Amino acid sequence: DMNEVSNFLKGSTTGCEDNKLNYPPYTPKILNELLYSMTLCMDAKQEWGDNYDVHSLYGYSMVLATEKALQHVFGPNRTMMLTRSSFPGVGKYSGHWLGDNTATWNDIKWAIHGMLEFGLFGIPYIGADICGFFGDSSEELCRRWMQVGAFYPFSRNHNAMNFKPQDPAAFGADSVLVKTSKHYLRIRYTLLPYLYTLFYKAHTTGETVVRPVLHEFYSDRATWDVDLQFLWGKHLLITPVLDPGVDTIRVYIPDAVWYDYETVRAFLSLLTVLEIPHHIYVFVGHVVVHFCSRSNPMGLVIALDDNNQAAGELFWDDGDSRDTVNNGNYIHYKFSVIYGVLTMQVTKAGYKDPNNLKFENITVLGVPHPPTSVSVTHVNTGSHLGATTVLPNTNIYHDGAKEVLFLHGLSLTLGETYLVRWDMEDEELQRFNCHPEENADEAKCKSRGCIWKPSSTERVPWCFYPKDYGYVVTAATETDSGIMVDITRNVKHRISARPDSPDINNLRVEIRYHTSDLLQFKIWDPTSDRFEVPVPLSTPDAPETDENKRLYKVLISNKPFGIQVIRRSTGTKIWDSSVPGFTFSDMFIQVSTRLPSKFIYGFGETEHPTFKHDLNYHTWGMFSKDQPPGYKMNCYGVHPFYMGLEDTADAHGVLLLNSNAMGEKWRTCEHFYTWMLFHAPHIFTSSVRFMCLIGRPVLPAYWSLGFQLCRYGYANDSEIKSLYKDMRAAGIPYDVQYADIDYMERQLDFVLDSEFAGLPAVVDSMRNEGMRFIFILDPAISGNETRYPAFERGQAADVFIKWPKHLKDDIVWGKVWPDLPNVDVDENLDWDTQVEIYRAYTAFPNFFRTQTATWWQKEIQDFYNNIMKFDGLWIDMNEPASFVHGTVGGKCLGDPLLENPPYMPPLESKHLGLNHKTLCMNSEQILNNGRKVRHYDVHNLYGWSHTKPSFDALLSVTGKRGVVVTRSTYPSSGKWAGHWLGDNFSRWDQLVKSIIGICRFREVEGYLPNARWYDYHTDVGVRGEMISLPTPLSHINLHVRGGYILPQQKPENTTCCLGKDVLFAYDLLRSVFFYLFIFKRWNKSCLVIVG
Repeated sequence: DMNEVSNFLKGSTTGCEDNKLNYPPYTPKILNELLYSMTLCMDAKQEWGDNYDVHSLYGYSMVLATEKALQHVFGPNRTMMLTRSSFPGVGKYSGHWLGDNTATWNDIKWAIHGMLEFGLFGIPYIGADICGFFGDSSEELCRRWMQVGAFYPFSRNHNAMNFKPQDPAAFGADSVLVKTSKHYLRIRYTLLPYLYTLFYKAHTTGETVVRPVLHEFYSDRATWDVDLQFLWGKHLLITPVLDPGVDTIRVYIPDAVWYDYETVRAFLSLLTVLEIPHHIYVFVGHVVVHFCSRSNPMGLVIALDDNNQAAGELFWDDGDSRDTVNNGNYIHYKFSVIYGVLTMQVTKAGYKDPNNLKFENITVLGVPHPPTSVSVTHVNTGSHLGATTVLPNTNIYHDGAKEVLFLHGLSLTLGETYLVRWDMEDEELQRFNCHPEENADEAKCKSRGCIWKPSSTERVPWCFYPKDYGYVVTAATETDSGIMVDITRNVKHRISARPDSPDINNLRVEIRYHTSDLLQFKIWDPTSDRFEVPVPLSTPDAPETDENKRLYKVLISNKPFGIQVIRRSTGTKIWDSSVPGFTFSDMFIQVSTRLPSKFIYGFGETEHPTFKHDLNYHTWGMFSKDQPPGYKMNCYGVHPFYMGLEDTADAHGVLLLNSNAMGEKWRTCEHFYTWMLFHAPHIFTSSVRFMCLIGRPVLPAYWSLGFQLCRYGYANDSEIKSLYKDMRAAGIPYDVQYADIDYMERQLDFVLDSEFAGLPAVVDSMRNEGMRFIFILDPAISGNETRYPAFERGQAADVFIKWPKHLKDDIVWGKVWPDLPNVDVDENLDWDTQVEIYRAYTAFPNFFRTQTATWWQKEIQDFYNNIMKFDGLWIDMNEPASFVHGTVGGKCLGDPLLENPPYMPPLESKHLGLNHKTLCMNSEQILNNGRKVRHYDVHNLYGWSHTKPSFDALLSVTGKRGVVVTRSTYPSSGKWAGHWLGDNFSRWDQLVKSIIGICRFREVEGYLPNARWYDYHTDVGVRGEMISLPTPLSHINLHVRGGYILPQQKPENTTCCLGKDVLFAYDLLRSVFFYLFIFKRWNKSCLVIVG
C-alpha cells in the first residue's frame, strides 16, 4: 500500500529545490497542480533514475521486490499480493484494488468501470472495497454491494476505522443483507472452478476475466455504451442493482438465448432493453463447472444453444504451488456437447487430486423433452473397449416447464475422459423398419416379432424392431491392433422373417486398426467359406498399434451388439450401429447406424435431386443396370460409399465393400460384410483419403480435357467428315471425335461397316491436324457368325461366361446390339419382337481372368493395326446389359432364389427379378485365382473388371496414355477410366441434376463462400451470402477465387495449338499461390514450377 510513493508532506521535511524537475515548464492538471504534492521531490534519486522519470514506476518496483521476498519466504507455494499503485506489467505478479473508495451509490457504479479498465490493463485480479472504505454504509447500499461484489474477481469487504461496522454479520443474522450475502457468495463459491479457469486462460493466453459486454458482442453497436453490466469470461452476464429504492432496473440484453442462472429458465432476447431484478445470466452454448469447496464434488451446468451445442473447459491443479502450468502439474478438460453427447475430454492429466474428486451432477439447460435414455462411457479405462453404463431413471430428472435435465449420482472421476449421452429423439424417428417390403400389415409385422404402431408422420415405418432385437456379445478379445468379437443372435425373437433365408445364429466380427485414421470391420459366418469382394484396397501391411496416434476410439455395445466409432478430438460418434434391427441371414443382411449429422453425400449410382441426401426414411437401390437416370432408379454403376460432414466441420467416409444388390440403408442380398471407415479434418481431406484407399485417379491425356463430340446415329463416314469441317469452319474448340456403334457392321465389335469404309482415312486426316479419335466397344460378342475371329478366338481361349457344369456345359447366351447375319430389320415392329427375331445370340467375356484380358488386347491390337487408328476407348453396356432377361428363352438354370431373393432392394422393375435386362444370377464366373463364383456375387463388378483390361490394352496398343471412358463403375474404377453419366434425356430437369444447383430460370440463386471472388475478370464484391446472378441465354456464371493463380493458354481450336498464359486473382492481402505443372508434350522438355 501507499506505494505511489505516498508522502504526507510536500516533497520532504525541507521542501523541494527550485529546479526544472520540481517545477517543469509544463505541469499537468494534477493534485494541487504540483508534481511533488503528497509524494517525494522530483529530483530525488532512485536506483532507476530521477524520481521525475521513474515516479510512476515506484509501485511497479516495489511489486518486483515483494515478489522476490515472497518467493524466498514461501518457496514453492503460490501466494497473493495486492498493490495499490500499478503500471503495465504489474498483473504478472500482483492484483489490485481500486483504492480507498467511499460508501456511496456513485462509487458502487464507478467500481464496475474501474474493474473493466484494469482488465484492459492486464490486471485481471481486480476489485473494489465492498460497501466502501470511507463512510457509513446503509444496509441497502451494502446489501447491493455484497451482491455485485460477490462477482468481483478480487472480492473483499473493507472499511476504515471509526466508521460503522459493515461486515455482513454486523447487520444481524436474520437481516436481508446476511441472507443475500450468503446466497450470492455461495453462487461465487459454486462457480470458483469456472473463475479459476478464466484466470488460467488469462495467465496462458492473455484473455480477460471480467470483460465488458462489447468484447463478446462487438458487432452490436448498442453494447458499446453498456458499462454497468459485465461478463465473467464469455458466457456469464452479471446485471447488478446500482441505485437505491428500486426492485427493477433497465438493462440491455444482447441478441442471444440466455438462461437465468438462479431459476434455470430460458430467457430469449432480441436486442432488448428490459426492466428486470438483479440477475445472473448464463449465455447459451457454454459448459460451466461448479462446486462449493475444493474437497466437495464437482458438477457441470450446460447451457445449450440453438443448435443444441455447447463448449467449455476446466483447469485444475493443487491451487497453491508455483509453476504448475509450466511443469504440467495440472488437469485440463475440454467440454463439448453436440447432438446430445457431452464429451468430457481430458487434454492434460498431470495432477491427481488428493480428495479423489468426482463430477456428481450435470444440469443441462434447454432440453425440451425427457430423454429416452442416458448413458455414460468411460473412455480411457484400462480396457480399450471402454465401459458404457446406462444411468438408472432414479438418477434422471427432467423439468418440462423449465426445459432442464438434471443428472445426479454420476461419480465421474476428475482427470478421466467420459462421454455422457442423452437420447432426445422423438420415438418415431428412432424406429428401424422391420418390414421394408411393400404391403406391411399388423399381422405380418407381429409374425416377425416386431412392433406395430401406426404413425401420421410421412414415411415413418409402422412396423419396427423392439429395442433388443439383434445379437449379443458372447466373447471379445482386444489387442493393440484391433478387436475380435463373437456374437450370438438374441433367441428371444423368432428366427428369420424370410424363411428362404434363415438367420445365422453365431457370427464373428473383426475390427482392424489399419492406420491412425483408417479402420476396417467385417462380419461373417466363421463356419462357412464366404465370397469376398476381389477389389484390392491400399491398406498398410502393419496396423497402427499405438492408441495415442489413432484419431478414433472403438467401443462395443453388448446388447444389442453394435460398434461405435468415436472421433477422439470431438467425441462425435461417426458410426453407431448399437441400434435394434441387425439381421444376418443367408441372403439378407441389414445393418443400421445413427448418423452424426444430416450432411451426408455419396451413394450411387442413382439419380439424386441434391448433392446432400435427404435421409428422412428414403431408400435408394444399388445394382448396376442398363437404366437411364431417373429418380430412385438404380443406374449403371455401384458405389456403396458415403461421406459425412460432422457438425464440427470434421469429415469421415464409410465404404461398404460389398458387390451384391443392396439398398442405401445397408440392406443387401448377401452374407459377408466388410466396412472401411476413415477420418479426416475436413471434407476435402476426406475425399483425398478415400482416393488413397481405393487408388488415386488416372492422369488423363491432356487432349482429353478439350471439348468432345459424339452422336448415336451417324449414317456414314461422310457425315462425320462433314461435321468435322463444319466445326472447324465455325471456329468451335474441339479435340475429340467419337464413333458410336454405327461404325460397326451389324453392331459387331472390331468389324467395320461398309458405309464407314472411308472412316479410317477420315480419322487419319483428323489426327494429322491435331484431333483425337475414340471408338466404342461393347463387351457382348455375337456367336451366330460363320466367320468371326473375335468370337472364335474367345471361345478357344474359354473367355465367355458359362453355366456351372453340373447344370449345363454351355455359354450363358444373351442378346444385345449385334444383329443376325443376312437379315433386314423391320423397325416398325415393337422392340421385344425385334430382339427376338433379329438379334444374334451373344456371349459375355469373363474379364476377371488373365486369358480374357490377353484375348481382349489381341482384338484391340488387330483393329488398331489393320483397320483404324484411335486414341481412346469408350466401353459401354458393361453392367452387363442384355436385351433379354437372364438368358435367351428367359429360363435361368439353378436356384431360383438367386434371381428373386427373399429380400429385393428397391430396384427398377424389381418385380421382374435381379436378372431383368442382364444375365442369370446363377451364371458362373471364374476369378483370376481360379475360384468359381456366381454372377449373383460379382454382377456389380462386371464393368470394373472390364475397365482395367481395356486401359492396359489401350496403353499397350497405342504406346500413349490415351483415355478410357466406361459406363459401369465401382470404387477404384477411376484408377483406369473416366465415366459419363449415361443416357440422359434432353430435359431441363436433367440439366439441373447433371450439375447440382443450376436453376432452370433466367436468374439463378448462387452462394459465394466467404472469400474474394471475381466474375472471371471483375471483383464481385460479395462474400458469404446468397446472391441472384443474371443468366442470359448466352452466359454461364464463372467465378475465380481470390488468392490463386490459374495457369491458362491462349485458346485455339485444339489443344495441340495452345500457347501459354497465367491468370492472377488477388485476395484481400494481395497475395497469391501458384502451382503449375508443365508436362512433356510434342517432345518438349519437362518442367515443374511451384511458387
